[in-house]
Amino acid sequence: MASGDRQHLSAEDGGETVIPGVLVAAAEGGGLLLTGPSGAGKSDAAWGLLERGYALVADDAVRLRRDGGRLVGSCPREGRGLLALRDLGIIDVALLRGEAAVALQAELALVVDLQPGSSPVCAESALRGRHDRCRIMGVELPRVQLTDTRHRPTAALIAAAVNMTLHPRVARPAMEDEGDEPLWPT
Repeated sequence: MASGDRQHLSAEDGGETVIPGVLVAAAEGGGLLLTGPSGAGKSDAAWGLLERGYALVADDAVRLRRDGGRLVGSCPREGRGLLALRDLGIIDVALLRGEAAVALQAELALVVDLQPGSSPVCAESALRGRHDRCRIMGVELPRVQLTDTRHRPTAALIAAAVNMTLHPRVARPAMEDEGDEPLWPT
């Protein structure tokens, strides 16, 4: 992704906005904001993450609130606990997965941009991945882009991206030279 390709929404502390996307919360509480065009597989990926112990915060519309240097996401009231799965319809997550599979809010920790189309693999992205940072409501967050999401195990790749974000040196110890900037945002 080009460094100029950054999302920026403005709001003061306490300000709110609603954006398209899906928000899930990891068991540790960190939120993953899934973005991308319609049909990229955001809701399907969220269902796969629920099977890995994540909880649904919001599907299709994510309410964001800036609180100091952090963003807290929640669901507009009318969609709470509901997940729209293509070809299956709208499902009640708490009914199918239990109350623990739904969270009221989560602090954003990572943005995962899902792109359904394939993208040419260049040496840089093959070695270092497709990651950068984005700014939402004045808060900078790490972002990963996953391409060809219609044909790949998206939930498993998102889980790997989370692990790389939390433990960058364990995931890629041989990739950084001393004195270089970290390859993965910390």
